[in-house]
Amino acid sequence: MDHAPSRTYANTAELIATEEPDYPSFLFSERLLVDAINTFKKGFEGLLTYAVKSNPSPHILEIMNREGLKAYDVASNTEMALIRKYAPQAGMHYNNPIKSRREIERAYSEFGVRSFTIDHVAQLDQLAAVIPPSEDVEVTVRFKAGKALKSYDFGTKFGVMEEGAIAICTLARAMGYSTSLCFHVGSQCEEAYAYERHIAAAGRIAQASGIELKRLNIGGGFPAPYITNSAPPLDVYFETIRNAVTDTFGSNKPELIAEPGRGLSTGCTSLLLRVKHVRGEQSVYLNDGVYGSLMEAMILEFMPPIRVWRGDKVLTGESWDFKIFGPTCDSYDVMPQTFILPAAIAEDDYIEFGLMGAYTQASLTPFNGFDRRDLYWVDDILV
Repeated sequence: MDHAPSRTYANTAELIATEEPDYPSFLFSERLLVDAINTFKKGFEGLLTYAVKSNPSPHILEIMNREGLKAYDVASNTEMALIRKYAPQAGMHYNNPIKSRREIERAYSEFGVRSFTIDHVAQLDQLAAVIPPSEDVEVTVRFKAGKALKSYDFGTKFGVMEEGAIAICTLARAMGYSTSLCFHVGSQCEEAYAYERHIAAAGRIAQASGIELKRLNIGGGFPAPYITNSAPPLDVYFETIRNAVTDTFGSNKPELIAEPGRGLSTGCTSLLLRVKHVRGEQSVYLNDGVYGSLMEAMILEFMPPIRVWRGDKVLTGESWDFKIFGPTCDSYDVMPQTFILPAAIAEDDYIEFGLMGAYTQASLTPFNGFDRRDLYWVDDILV
């Protein structure tokens, strides 16, 4: 589908009345994406980047570029090619620690990447075999300092503990690379203190390794306001980060980088799915499921806001708990949560899920031939 809109609908009701979509549909609000970008620009004192993995759709990347983002967090050569196409002048930070020498070579030579994240000492030899040490090449050491109480934990796969980070930083600097640090508190982090704890650890690592940090990348993790979210407002996170950097580094502050994915892309898109079947007043079967746009809601088990449409009117009335199934012939295609839906819900009604801009379009599969999802531009959507 062409990512340039032929029409922007005023709201979900107008979209349904006009299009009567029969395929899973992403409803995108440019206004809400720009609002999210401006919130981070105003609150975060550093270089704002975007984690492409969250939503690599062309319309998202074009607007990010138009709104002035200067750099992007990329995890693969494919994401690098996307950025070169839709944000050709932007910098890229290769922040996925797991990469082959062939991928490093393409990143450096073909895409002009000069920032590489590692989390194991052996990766220094891997990097040096492809890229000669130079001040122009930034080696960012990813460390971890404990799991946030409420977050999707990345520490089981990525990050080195403090002592290991000190050793890698010392060696990287001695080899002649510029040296930085990064961490990720975990996706959908509802504990602002996790940033303070990691920033303090960054200060200890820098001091013990005797390096002056080029930059400190505080990662993503900024939470979306799902119904099940218990996090404080984003302003609390921004203030916590500011205070922690000042307390840790004083006047010798490194340049800060943030790389929100969910924090920028979640609220700009809702998901409109159609009811295919209702069974036994307890089960609803939709035209997409966990092999498509609902995969992450199964993994994190968060509760997005929802509303049910019958035509262009919101369906109300007595409600009770339903299980939601997807359309495939796999019994795993079911949401672990129960959803409170109107008891009168029926075939051909719609369910709109709000806050579905992150890790939905990015993780679609064509399993069982359910491979079509449409995109509409809608100003006022469910959030």
